[in-house]
Amino acid sequence: MKRIVRSVAVVFLAAAPLLAQQPPQPTELPKLVENIDVRVINVDVVVTDKKGKPVTGLTKEDFELYENRVPKTISNFYEVEGSKTLNAVVTTEPGKPLPTPVAQQAKEEIPDTLRRRIIFFIDNLSLMPFNRNRVFKEMKEFAKNVMRPGDEAMVATYNRSMKVRVSFTRDPILIAQTLDIIAGESALGVSNKSESRDVQKRIEDAQTYDEALATARSYSQSVEHDLRQTVSSLDGLMSTLAGVEGKKVLVLTTEGFQMQPGREMFFMIDDVARQKGWAAGSSMLEGMSFDASSLIQDIAKTANANGITLYAIQAAGLTAVNEGMSAENARPTPYAVTAAAMSNSTESLQLMSDMTGGLASTNTNNFAAAFKNIQRDLDSYYSLGYRAGTERVDRQRSLEVRVKNRSYIVRSRQTFVEKSTFAEMNDRVIANLLYKTKANDLKILVKLDRPIAQEDLFRVPVEIQIPMESLTLLPQGERYMGGFSVYVAVANKDGDMSDVARKSHQISVPNSDYPKIKGKYYTYSVELLMEPGPNRVSVGVVDDVSNVTGFDRQQVIAQDLR
Repeated sequence: MKRIVRSVAVVFLAAAPLLAQQPPQPTELPKLVENIDVRVINVDVVVTDKKGKPVTGLTKEDFELYENRVPKTISNFYEVEGSKTLNAVVTTEPGKPLPTPVAQQAKEEIPDTLRRRIIFFIDNLSLMPFNRNRVFKEMKEFAKNVMRPGDEAMVATYNRSMKVRVSFTRDPILIAQTLDIIAGESALGVSNKSESRDVQKRIEDAQTYDEALATARSYSQSVEHDLRQTVSSLDGLMSTLAGVEGKKVLVLTTEGFQMQPGREMFFMIDDVARQKGWAAGSSMLEGMSFDASSLIQDIAKTANANGITLYAIQAAGLTAVNEGMSAENARPTPYAVTAAAMSNSTESLQLMSDMTGGLASTNTNNFAAAFKNIQRDLDSYYSLGYRAGTERVDRQRSLEVRVKNRSYIVRSRQTFVEKSTFAEMNDRVIANLLYKTKANDLKILVKLDRPIAQEDLFRVPVEIQIPMESLTLLPQGERYMGGFSVYVAVANKDGDMSDVARKSHQISVPNSDYPKIKGKYYTYSVELLMEPGPNRVSVGVVDDVSNVTGFDRQQVIAQDLR
C-alpha cells in the first residue's frame, strides 16, 4: 500500500529554545527520578465453552501465559463486558510503578485501548458477485448494530490493486452506502472461475501426461502470483494500522486463498490419467511443490505484529460444494477435484483466523451467525498483560494462553513482535498520516510557514514546538541533560507517502536556567520539499529519556501564494 513520494526531502535545521508569550513564573523543581522503561505486552483472549458461549467471571489466577514456551507472570488483567471493564488487576514490583490500567481511567470517555476499529477487506479478485453481495447484506446489519460511540470502521477492496473506499468513520450509514456501491461493481471471481473450468477442460483434452502436467503447472504459477500480490496488499494495509490505538479486527471476505496453488488441477490429472491409461506419474508430488503456507502465515504474523484479529468469511459457502455439478461443465467434475479445491481454499482461512485469535466461517451460508460471532468476541473478552524484557529487537516471538479449566476453549494471537522504539515511532507517524491520532503526551505543536517555489516543487518550512517542561531532563554535574528524536513523514493528495525521516537532538540546560523552563518551548526547524497541491505532514517526537511521545499532523497546500 505504501508508495514512496520520491520528490519529498526532509532537511533538519537548528533547534533552539523559544520563549512563550507569558513571562516565566517561579516554580518548584519537578521531582526527577531514574527513568524506568516499563513496557507491558497485552494479549486479548476470548474464552468460550464447547458450545461457543462466552465464559465470563474468570480472574487472573485462571490463566497461564507463555512467551516462547517460557511462563510469564500476568501483571495486568481485566475483563471486558460490552463497554465495561471488570476485575481489573495491576501488580507491581517495588520501585517499578506501572501505568494506570484501562479500568481505572476516567469513565466519562472510552479509553483508546477500548475503542474498536473494524476493517472490512473485500477480496474482489476472488469473489463471485452473487456470493459477495449476499455477505454484504449481513455485513451492513453488523455495522449498524455493533458500532457504538467511539467505534470506527473502514472499507477496503482488492482487485489487483488495493483501494481504501472509506477511511475510518463512525458513520454506519456511510459504510452501508459504500457496500451498496461495491455491490454494483464487477469482481474478477467470474473470470477466475471461467479460467479454472478452461484449465480443467484442457487437462481432460490433453493427449499426453506431460501436456496435462504443463497446463497444471502454468495455472498454479498464475494462481501463486495473484496470491502474492493479494498478500502484499493486505500486509501493506495492516502495516499502516500499526500505530492506530484500540482493539482492531479485520473482516476478510473472500472465496479463499489457496494453500497449495492449483492443487485441484493435479487431482484432475490423476483422474484423467486413470481414464486414459497414462503411466503413473508424480502429479501429486508436483502439486505439493506449489506451497503457499508461508505466505498465509505471513498474513497472520503481520496481523499479530500490528494488533489485528482476523475473521475470515468464505463467501462461496455451501455453493462451493456443488460447483462440480454445474450445468456449465461438459461432465461432472470428479468429487476428489471439487473437494481438493474446497479444502485448499478454506484451510488457509482457518489457519489465519486461528493464529490471530479470530474465527473462520467456511462451508456455510449462515453469514448472519458469522457476524454474530464477531460481535460476541468484541463484547466479551479478557485482556492479559505481562512485563516485556529489556530487549527490543523487532523479533517475532510465540505466545500461548491457557486456562486451568481444560474444558474451556481459548483463542488469542499466537505470535507478536516487541517492536523497537524506532520501528514503533515509524509505524505511528505513518498511521498519523492516514488516521489522525489524539496521542500527544509531550504536547508538541507543529506550525507550517508559507511554501516557497523551487523549480517544479515547493519548499515548506516547519516549526516543531516542544514544551520544555514536557521533556525529562536529568542532572549531570552543572547541567541538566536530556534529548529527543523527531520523526517526519509526508503524504501527497494521492496518498503516496515519503519514507519516515528521523533525527535525534540533545538538550543541555545550565543549572541556573533550569528553574526558568516552565512556560518555555524548544523549537525544532525542518524544511520539507514536496509536490504541488495538498499535502499532509505527520510529526512524531519521542523523549529519549522517558520514552514519552507526542504527535501532530498538519495540512498544507503547496502553491505559489505571491
